[in-house]
Amino acid sequence: MQDDITAVDPRETMAAAVLPDAALTDAQIAEIRRLAERADALVEASLSANTRKAYGSAWRQWSEWCLGFGLDPQRADASWLAMHLTALSETRKLSTIELRRAAVLEVRRRLGRPLPFDDVQFQAFLAGLRRTKGVRPEKKSALLEENLRAVLLLLDPSTAPAPKRCLRDRVLLLTGFAGGFRRSELAGFDLRDVSFTAEGLVLFVAGSKTDQERRGEEVGVQAVPASPLCAVTAVSAWLAARGDTPGPLFCRIDRGGHLTYGVDGRLQPIDTKTVARLVKRVIKGTGLGEGEFSGHSLRAGMMTAADRKGVPLEAAMQHGRWKDARTARGYRRHSSLWQGNFTGKLLMDE
Repeated sequence: MQDDITAVDPRETMAAAVLPDAALTDAQIAEIRRLAERADALVEASLSANTRKAYGSAWRQWSEWCLGFGLDPQRADASWLAMHLTALSETRKLSTIELRRAAVLEVRRRLGRPLPFDDVQFQAFLAGLRRTKGVRPEKKSALLEENLRAVLLLLDPSTAPAPKRCLRDRVLLLTGFAGGFRRSELAGFDLRDVSFTAEGLVLFVAGSKTDQERRGEEVGVQAVPASPLCAVTAVSAWLAARGDTPGPLFCRIDRGGHLTYGVDGRLQPIDTKTVARLVKRVIKGTGLGEGEFSGHSLRAGMMTAADRKGVPLEAAMQHGRWKDARTARGYRRHSSLWQGNFTGKLLMDE
């Protein structure tokens, strides 16, 4: 079974709709079927590729668990889902359990056999599960200015055996930090998404986690030529090495340090794992614990640095494209705890 919701749906949903009783020509029936199939595709497009993959994997595991008890995963009731989640709670984090729950409910709904997730007893079970497991999120450390300065000493194009890779890695880190970009956004940038102004750099984010309809949004990064952390300078240096070939802004580079092209002659894009691996690799080189950092550390770094410098939360939220203030505050890694903190005064002599 493929890791995709469409792979677990044994029948077409829209296309399986009952046709009107009136006599239709073959051409009319064919057109109705075509439009129905198109509607199905639009429904699938409402979820991101990562969500479809995660849901598909979760459904496969639910199916295997049900079959072990001789149950049909398309018909098992909410009590069985509760037992499945209880079994998961013994070894899995709450976030994983919530994902599995959401996946089963969504796929069952699409199969036309929804589970009563609004059932009072089932909601009580979920509340008890959350209270028992706790909801404390696991946060990775923020990659801050001092970390970036140490990292740049390791990424010196003038001495690196693969200068182009070094330039690409530098620009990924500095741009990710300056723009507060997600890994998926960095991997998704195209050359045409970049433009320069008198003030600096403008990057067009075609779609993101909070922009599933892909309306797009522009993010400005100011030029600070005197700073070694200037993302605008890094982008200019990378483009000079990359060239003006159409395609992804950040492309793959082979072990020999050469840009990688596909069979169609186009540059091959990086994936989100490239960003995560890069962060861990450079952090390890500075002597810090790589397990404490991830690709998300760049986004957390921007928000934490902004908080340190006294940037209003609303301005940082707009720049980082956060919609919810509570979520945005969660990206500030302890920096705001010390603004106006009086606990030290409690121990001072009068």
